[in-house]
Amino acid sequence: MQRSDPNAPKLTENDKEVLRQIIEHAKIPDSKIAGDIGISPQAVFKIRTKLESLGIIKGYTPIIDYGKIGIHILAVLILRLKPDVWERYPDDLVSERISKIPYIISAYRVADSRASHILLIGFRDTAQKEEYLMQLQTKYANDIEIREAYTFSVEKVIAQNSIGLLSEIIDKKSFSEYEIFPIRKKG
Repeated sequence: MQRSDPNAPKLTENDKEVLRQIIEHAKIPDSKIAGDIGISPQAVFKIRTKLESLGIIKGYTPIIDYGKIGIHILAVLILRLKPDVWERYPDDLVSERISKIPYIISAYRVADSRASHILLIGFRDTAQKEEYLMQLQTKYANDIEIREAYTFSVEKVIAQNSIGLLSEIIDKKSFSEYEIFPIRKKG
């Protein structure tokens, strides 16, 4: 069983319940949470403020339907920055520069001998994606190596939120067992 992080703030049951409600409904009013869990709206406000000041809640982000805003192609890019880049720029500056790429949905710095970054990028269409990848391959050929590129349509997105994961972490000390494909009984 995984031990809890000793540096993680201790949350009361009310803190956890308020956080659960916010996770499930980011725009939920404090008065609604208060009515649901039986505490005052002022107490909910204090808890929300506490969760924000502890950095547990960093913001309130909507879940976007990319197709409805004109993004129809997503690509997962696995990149490896070449050694010369690390000699010229510190890691935090590289991360800052990558985070400003306009197509970025999310970006991750990884410590692997084959990759330095994993990016999720959105494009209007295949032509825009191809143009961008060609630019990476030509303009930045001395700096960036595309190790893998996985492209898919936004219609193939199966899940796009972490509500289940966050609820699991709030409720339990270890993860529940979940069978993706239940074992079939012979007979």
